[in-house]
Amino acid sequence: MKITIYGPDGCSNCANLKEKTQNVVDEHGFDADVEKEGDTVTLAEKGIMSTPGFEIDDEMVFTGSNPPEAELKAYIEERL
Repeated sequence: MKITIYGPDGCSNCANLKEKTQNVVDEHGFDADVEKEGDTVTLAEKGIMSTPGFEIDDEMVFTGSNPPEAELKAYIEERL
């Protein structure tokens, strides 16, 4: 599984979401790679109007929010 967090460099909300997502992956032993994409051209190509964007295996799950870890876990489990 590939999880990508989209947001410009320096976005603390985006960095926080990446950290929370990595914690969920590590804590629950999910087989997933978590990466952060900050390129503004890529964000525009993905149609992300508000950050952060959260994508699992090339499917945009949500944008513009930073849900709690329990909700992130549920999003990941839905796609296992």
